Amino acid sequence: MKNLFRIARWEFTRRLKSRSFLFNTLVSPFLFVIILFIPIYFFQYSAEVSTKLIGAIDLSGQNISNELQAELNKNYKLQNNTPEYMVLKISVSNSMPYLNMARELRSIRMKRDSILTLYNNIKKERTIYYKNQKLKNRQYLLETSYDRLQKIRDERELIDIELNRYQNALDSLYKHEAKKMADSLLAKDVINSYLTFSNDLAIEYHTKNSGDFLEWERFENVLQTIAIKKRILNDKVERGIILKWFKPVKIRKYHIQENRDREWNFYIQFYGPLFGAFLLFMAIFTSSGYLFSGVLQEKSNRVIEVLLSYAGSGQIMGGKIIGLSLLGLTQLFIWFLLTLLFIAGDFIPVHEISYMNLINALYFLLYFILGFLFYGAIFTTVGAVSANEFDAQQINQFLRTIAIIPMLLSLMIFTNPDSEIIRILSYIPFLTPFFMIIRIPLSAESLTNEIYLTSVVMLLSIVVVILLAAKIFRMATLIQGKKPTLAEIFHWLKES
Repeated sequence: MKNLFRIARWEFTRRLKSRSFLFNTLVSPFLFVIILFIPIYFFQYSAEVSTKLIGAIDLSGQNISNELQAELNKNYKLQNNTPEYMVLKISVSNSMPYLNMARELRSIRMKRDSILTLYNNIKKERTIYYKNQKLKNRQYLLETSYDRLQKIRDERELIDIELNRYQNALDSLYKHEAKKMADSLLAKDVINSYLTFSNDLAIEYHTKNSGDFLEWERFENVLQTIAIKKRILNDKVERGIILKWFKPVKIRKYHIQENRDREWNFYIQFYGPLFGAFLLFMAIFTSSGYLFSGVLQEKSNRVIEVLLSYAGSGQIMGGKIIGLSLLGLTQLFIWFLLTLLFIAGDFIPVHEISYMNLINALYFLLYFILGFLFYGAIFTTVGAVSANEFDAQQINQFLRTIAIIPMLLSLMIFTNPDSEIIRILSYIPFLTPFFMIIRIPLSAESLTNEIYLTSVVMLLSIVVVILLAAKIFRMATLIQGKKPTLAEIFHWLKES
């Protein structure tokens, strides 16, 4: 037993002084926080340095661009209380093709007005003819006026068709020239984006930035409100009633957990447990990773032979696991201490984080120890059976891929932490520590029974893995330059 603790102390003190331990303990968590929260900050909380100019091509004839500006001014302002968006109506007044067609359209419209005036005059004449019964040649005048009226009516219908065709062509040309102008302004970064509104309120959004989803989501919400208001106004509903209907509603979100509710924040609720799982992952795969690299190094320089003359293989393996488990606990203690310092300095709003309490800290410690012992025994065996660093890293990468599954499914866990598939996956020993660390803060139900059951599953798995690892370790540590086959490993287990 004395040799077991001597090996454990040697492993602990040797790794504690290493630069990689200090880096993984003090630097890596901060790097993860920076990588995680800086995009969120720039996405949601960064202050705009200037007003954004938004182009508008309004073909609706309903003055939507002005209403859009009013709604944007109401809802979105910069910190200095200036508008966040300014709507610029795209003008095509300098487009020669448009000006020429508009001139032709005016000429056709004047011709139509002239024909309409003549048509109305003939109708007045016919009215006089009908009323004046004593008029000479009355019947002849009625017949000839009717022929003239019919002819003028045909001309009016033809010119109406031509006017409609020209109007559609002019609208199409206007849209084409306006979009060409808007594209030019967009390419030169004069405007940030632009919108087009058609007669049926179909809306297009154009931008150079494919990730500009925050902007178009805002415009979509505002324009949806404007469109609904216009439809209601068209149905003759009073404007005062419409304003009352569309009065904004503010929703405060609460999370009910174990019959208690607290105000809910997506980023705190989601990223907190995910960060805890990441720390567990990093601690296991850095500290436990020392095991197989240390065993490989000791095999290659024959230190393992000296250790075997000093202590039994079981004591060596147990000492390494205990020593590095203490190293992991030291790492965890440092993180707890840093967390308390941040809480004391009000850097962490602990009053808003319902799951940050002593009970959950103990659960985190429980699964940390269980996960560390489980993976520690596996990594010790990996180091013993691997012929070189490359073979060991392949297995290490495979285990990392398995262990990262809970973090890849984190959004699914957040949506429904108590779903059947999540419960089943929580009982797989390779995944149990990570799933439970994420689920415990998120579940609305008490997970006490599942904590007991998963802990028993982990303890049984640890016992089985350590027993198997001890048998393999005893035989594999003395093999040099050769990777044992699966058949040989099964043979050792059978003989043991």
